[in-house]
Amino acid sequence: MAEPPHLPNETRSLLRFAREYGGCGRQATVAFAIPAPSRKGWMRRFDVIVIGCGPGGERAAIQAARAGKQVAVIERQHVMGGTRVNWGTIPSKTLRESALFVHSLVRDKLEGIRCEIPSEITVHDFMHRERMVVQRELELINESLDRYRIEVFVGQARFVDAHTVAVCGPDGGVLFSLTADFIVLATGSNPNRPGDVPFDGESVFDSNSILSLPAIPKSMVTLGAGVIGVEFASIFAALGVTVTLVDTRDRLLPYLDREIAAILERELGRLGITLLHNDRHASIERLPGDPARVRCTLRQGAVLEADALLYCVGRDGNTTGIGLELVGLEPNSYGLLTVNENYQTSVPHIYAVGDVIGYPALASTSMEQGRQAMRHAFGIPGVNSKTESLPFAIYSIPEVSYIGETEETLSDKGVDYVTGRGNYDMNPRGQIIGDTEGLLKLLFETGSLRLVGAHMIGHGASELIHIGQAFLRAGATAPQIAETLYNYPTLSDLYRHAAIKAILAFQQQGAPAPARRG
Repeated sequence: MAEPPHLPNETRSLLRFAREYGGCGRQATVAFAIPAPSRKGWMRRFDVIVIGCGPGGERAAIQAARAGKQVAVIERQHVMGGTRVNWGTIPSKTLRESALFVHSLVRDKLEGIRCEIPSEITVHDFMHRERMVVQRELELINESLDRYRIEVFVGQARFVDAHTVAVCGPDGGVLFSLTADFIVLATGSNPNRPGDVPFDGESVFDSNSILSLPAIPKSMVTLGAGVIGVEFASIFAALGVTVTLVDTRDRLLPYLDREIAAILERELGRLGITLLHNDRHASIERLPGDPARVRCTLRQGAVLEADALLYCVGRDGNTTGIGLELVGLEPNSYGLLTVNENYQTSVPHIYAVGDVIGYPALASTSMEQGRQAMRHAFGIPGVNSKTESLPFAIYSIPEVSYIGETEETLSDKGVDYVTGRGNYDMNPRGQIIGDTEGLLKLLFETGSLRLVGAHMIGHGASELIHIGQAFLRAGATAPQIAETLYNYPTLSDLYRHAAIKAILAFQQQGAPAPARRG
């Protein structure tokens, strides 16, 4: 991207520095303008300032700019995209694809296909495509920012007052200030790093540093069985690592449909993962050696030793050091901010979106929150759906995805329902790809047989759930889903089979009588 002609020489130097040396060794691309140090103290006015350029901030900025608003983005890193592109979603899912490939080779070897994998292999060896994908994502983000003439300022944001934000340099000094009618906090989150966990990037890691492992370990302890812990545990288990997964709760991923969660737990066991419930670490210590190992003592008394330990118990919102106290905003103990249904904080013209407001903290929901915040701020027409009702995916092995109600939530609400299941082992495509343990589960409200929930585990679940999303939004009924035609053979045809089974279950109970559960 060409530099704007009005930039002074100092700014051009900063741009070259950011492009060549920014962000964790990756080439950085920066939309126009980094103000010159010689202009310290100047102020510019915008319609909206967005702090943070991850998925939520990026989409908030673009939504406002498309409506003709003057938008400034402040990003403390020298790369755009946030955790999604640079350290989290894209890199970890790329590693997952490599793990699936290796796992399929090992599995197929038992069926007569022989392929040897070197014993000494690093995460870096698996990440060639990740580097290409990340670079392309960065290019696309910056092209979008450039297209809508969104100005990006690299530095640490800090509130001066309720409408003014200072941009500070590495030494904490104020370079310049921006003012706006509206401000969006999209600062994201970072892995929780308690003081009694000796993070060293060699044998003890968090979810940001785990992808910099010097070599694939033979054994690993994963503390925390949330989405991130389950994903990484299954990825490394698929690569042949002996994994012990420690869950602080008494049941795995309690918000999942319990039938789906039970299948996931069974499949994790088949990968060789040992899952320990209702426990957490009492102490963690490095053991001498080359390479060093790690010993983790759990509160219930178990002592675990492994080549590596991954700590992923929670994430904290990035709300320190930005002057929230000056505008009357107080995050909770996890650094998270509270917002209303329009993503307004307690200061109405200051919005917050993405990880910094907590659950569901997904890239997809963060994007929609950013768009909705700007629609509300500027009165932009558009459909505003609750992000809690958007599809949720866990990129474990196997994949899990769902949308809508679970059996548990329907029971709590006193809603009678009927269930239909589509099993991968009864689907020809499932047999072809070798996934015979997967399941699609559809929940229908009894009175109308309208779809109210879809839950899936197995190959392609994160993609196939969108069919359920479309049916949900259309208010589709079991007969309508059963009469929809699909390509053959496809996993999509599971929807037809599940709907037919729900209709049969309803008929067996007698149409006039309310359907019982299951």
